[in-house]
Amino acid sequence: GGGSTAGASQSPGDSATPGQGAPAGAQAIEPITFTDEAIGLTETCDQIVPNFDAAQYKASSSAQDETVYLLHCTLDFSGNLSFDSETNHALNLVDDNDKHHHSYSSSSGVDDDMKQAGLDPIDYDDYGTNHIDGWFAFGVPGKGDKADPLPEGATTLAYERDAVTSKSDGKTYEAYSTRAKVTVKN
Repeated sequence: GGGSTAGASQSPGDSATPGQGAPAGAQAIEPITFTDEAIGLTETCDQIVPNFDAAQYKASSSAQDETVYLLHCTLDFSGNLSFDSETNHALNLVDDNDKHHHSYSSSSGVDDDMKQAGLDPIDYDDYGTNHIDGWFAFGVPGKGDKADPLPEGATTLAYERDAVTSKSDGKTYEAYSTRAKVTVKN
């Protein structure tokens, strides 16, 4: 026989299909990697949720007409700096056709909704660490009383970090910015 061993040859990783543990509506995107050499950061983003259902967040604020985006990213710091308030909040989503139509970091407001969906928000808990794997939340304000989402296929992820002076070594790291188009994989 040997029939009982069927499937045993699969490596454990086979069950971890891409997007496992991803929230409803998650879309794989062509991976975007930003390398911020000054601070030793490599940041890769590979999934987006274009309209996250942040029910608690929307119920408790004036954000009912806001569109909430989630972005799955991993961050690796190889230098003296780690993840903190100075190196956080560099990312934003921008409409390719209108630079005034963009997201803002809605850091902690959406955390509870994310945790309920089984996601790990990137937030203050991660400060001081060198390797982070989680989700950033962004809000795009509505127009009038309607949602005003970013156009699919015409959205750019912008990384814009201000100059930082490290508290640990007193060095100043030059500002850095770069951008890449968000392309959903078919």
